[in-house]
Amino acid sequence: MEKFTVGDIVRITGAVMTGNVGTVVHIDHKRQQYLVRVTDVTQNYFAEDDLELFTS
Repeated sequence: MEKFTVGDIVRITGAVMTGNVGTVVHIDHKRQQYLVRVTDVTQNYFAEDDLELFTS
């Protein structure tokens, strides 16, 4: 784990919320998942394989 760090901008590639871009706001080491905030009211946990670094 630790492919991403808090503050990284990522694109979601998994089955849920595919294509959305958000910011990593927390890393849950126990569950091995990243909490990604997409909007002010939308966030979700994702596995490392469901994310990629966003580049414009």
